[in-house]
Amino acid sequence: MWAQLPELILTQVFGHLSGPDRVNAGQVCRHWGRCLGSPSLWRRCTVHIDRDLSIDCSIASELAIKFGEYMRSLELAWSRPFILPREPRIARSVQAEAGADFLGVVRAKNVQLKELILTDWIFSSKWGNCGKLLCALANLLACQQNLETLSLLNANLSLTDVLRLLAIVVNVCDNRLASLDIRGAFREWQAPYNNARYLRLLGRLHALTHLSLDYPALSDGALNALASGACKALQTLHISVRDSDSRQHRIEDSTWHNLVNACPHLTVSYTIVNISHHEDMCYLLLPSVPLAKFQMFGGYVWDQSRTRNFRSTVGLLISHYTDTLAEVMLQLRNNREMLDDLIVSMLTRCKHLKRLQYDGILRNLETLRDICQLQADHKTYFQTIHMKPRNVNMHNQAVLHEIGHQFNHKMIEQGIDFRIDNLA
Repeated sequence: MWAQLPELILTQVFGHLSGPDRVNAGQVCRHWGRCLGSPSLWRRCTVHIDRDLSIDCSIASELAIKFGEYMRSLELAWSRPFILPREPRIARSVQAEAGADFLGVVRAKNVQLKELILTDWIFSSKWGNCGKLLCALANLLACQQNLETLSLLNANLSLTDVLRLLAIVVNVCDNRLASLDIRGAFREWQAPYNNARYLRLLGRLHALTHLSLDYPALSDGALNALASGACKALQTLHISVRDSDSRQHRIEDSTWHNLVNACPHLTVSYTIVNISHHEDMCYLLLPSVPLAKFQMFGGYVWDQSRTRNFRSTVGLLISHYTDTLAEVMLQLRNNREMLDDLIVSMLTRCKHLKRLQYDGILRNLETLRDICQLQADHKTYFQTIHMKPRNVNMHNQAVLHEIGHQFNHKMIEQGIDFRIDNLA
């Protein structure tokens, strides 16, 4: 039966297999072998350097030789930070050398990528010196004429190495690179901030539409470089802020204003991790920031010597971003402040808000009824409303059942995914 399946169906099935499994499947029969030669199967490839490569025998290298001409997206990943106890000890740098050999094969095949992703290279330091691997990566980038996306997420490389890779990309395809992710690319103590070479490289990315970076890689100089380089092109700026990053330096509101004037279609996303105090947040939530997406993860360990004042933080979101805010996620499990009225105010005043996820305490369950009523009256425009209360007593459980019964039919009529979880 399997041998008689159409090639299109088999190709879709094989698309869910890993590279080695595809090789094994190709040896079953000639029909399967022909199906595995479909270009669509090899446009996106993921190679785990510490798992899929070896000096003696590399299936990934064999696949690159055979199907490399079809490859358009390549993800180079490290899957784990250490060698498991039962595994044989690998000599220093063997995995890095195998990775360098694989990149040499890809380069020899003249593979022209549109997307290159480095995933969790922070683990690479545990496997030995990766200088040869980085050199091979630089040589590969120097041959890429069509690269549109480069991700160095959690690469944890030195400032020199990251700027070296960026310089190669800028020199080869500055007018093509549309998406750049450098979150976690730099070692924590080597953030570029106002590094002159870093700013020059940002200013040369003329086609850049999407940029993701950490707050230490952001500065007045970086925003000015983007305003001059990606003028009118930049559409999305995703900023990740962790712990005490916001105390290191401050960005002027006037600089944001200049960037918005240069890039009129720009939207900004903030991901805030383990920063919960308003006195830190107010320097991020400036009036000129075109904030569309705000995610805040309060964490579990907070500085108790200062007030968190979440009310003022949420108040800034409402007052500054009425016309821009589209998505809000507040993970405030340990919060004890009264936010019910501000949550409802955000829904009524922020007309473009499509998604609100609040993981925190509501003082009054009638707030949930108000939220549902706003949606039923077409005053908000959500597609999904999920409620997941915790530690609900008998009285509150009855109230939630009543809310569900009252609004379930109305939500179905509007095509909204509506449910209240964890009810007995």
